[in-house]
Amino acid sequence: MIYEVTFSNGFSNLLVKSDQEIPLETAVMVKTDKATLHLGKLLRCYDENSSHRKIEVGGQLIRLATAEDFEIKKEVLENSRIAKSDVIDIVKAAGLDMKVMTVNYSFDYSFLFISFVADNRVDFRQLLRDLAAFFQIRIELRQIGTRDAAQLVGGLGPCGRPLCCSEFLYEFPTVSIKMAKNQQIAFSQGKLNGACGRLMCCLSYEDDFYKAAAKEFPDYGDYMKSPEGLGRVIGMNIMNRMIKLKFADFVREYTLDELKEQEVVHDG
Repeated sequence: MIYEVTFSNGFSNLLVKSDQEIPLETAVMVKTDKATLHLGKLLRCYDENSSHRKIEVGGQLIRLATAEDFEIKKEVLENSRIAKSDVIDIVKAAGLDMKVMTVNYSFDYSFLFISFVADNRVDFRQLLRDLAAFFQIRIELRQIGTRDAAQLVGGLGPCGRPLCCSEFLYEFPTVSIKMAKNQQIAFSQGKLNGACGRLMCCLSYEDDFYKAAAKEFPDYGDYMKSPEGLGRVIGMNIMNRMIKLKFADFVREYTLDELKEQEVVHDG
């Protein structure tokens, strides 16, 4: 069985393998490929032979979490909070233009993971040396994008629901403005962007449906024969399967079925 493990401290979700079936939502201890220990929760289960996407195991499930693990976790979170304040001070002293997003100790305090966002690429080699000297443990500095930052912080989307990226998306989908056009959504940067400032991931969810459905429709500007004569296509509602035609002195909507057998005369 392949399980996806989610963490409450900002670490990216991890895939682990288990020979036994474990109920979802169970708290577990896992070890990453960096040999660091973390406490997480089983989010979902995957079929190892699933073909819908490549499944890459990135960690090892050690055991189920205990009450003692949860007590240690509280201490780790508090120390991580204190460490974040120290990291921010060190970054300010270095004069670097970067925003620290997360600072987290591994469960066994063998590693300190720091993520940040910056408008430009940051040369943090000296900062890394300063941090290693201050904390006296291994440091990992990772520059993340605005989508990753939104996933870490979470929040509510325009739909009023929690952000997809922080709830169930394991990988960010490719999203383009063409998807909005395929769905006939009016282009408005403020309305199409998510909390990260990028195009909303949900624009990709129904794109395949709209692209397939659009093949049954004519193009804007084409002329179609109808019971009222030859009309020019000025509007389409793919979801409701409606076509709007403009005639010399009136406009009328038809269902796609009403015009399906009619001839299409391409403009130009």
